[in-house]
Amino acid sequence: MAGMSSFGDNVRVASDIGMYAQTFLLSLAAHALGGISQTSLGFCEKTIREFLGVPDEYKLLFGISFGYPDHTAPCNHARTGCDPVFGSVSFHQ
Repeated sequence: MAGMSSFGDNVRVASDIGMYAQTFLLSLAAHALGGISQTSLGFCEKTIREFLGVPDEYKLLFGISFGYPDHTAPCNHARTGCDPVFGSVSFHQ
C-alpha cells in the first residue's frame, strides 16, 4: 500500500509516489515479475490500516500486488483498447 504524508497541496507528493510506483513496476518486469497497482483497495481502507498498522495521518493512494505471473491464466490474456496519445496528452512548444 502506498501511503503519503500530507504536505502543501499534496500534488507533488502524489506525483512522487506515482513516479516511484512506475519505477517499481518496471523493475519488477525487468526481473521477470508481474505487478499491478490497485486503487480499489481504498474500499477496504479501515481493514488495510488495521492489518498493516498504517496511522491515520497517512493517506492511502493505492496498493501494488506483485509476484510471478501465470501466463496460462485466461485473465492474463485480457486486453483493453487505448486512446491515441494525442487524445490524452497536450503538447506545448
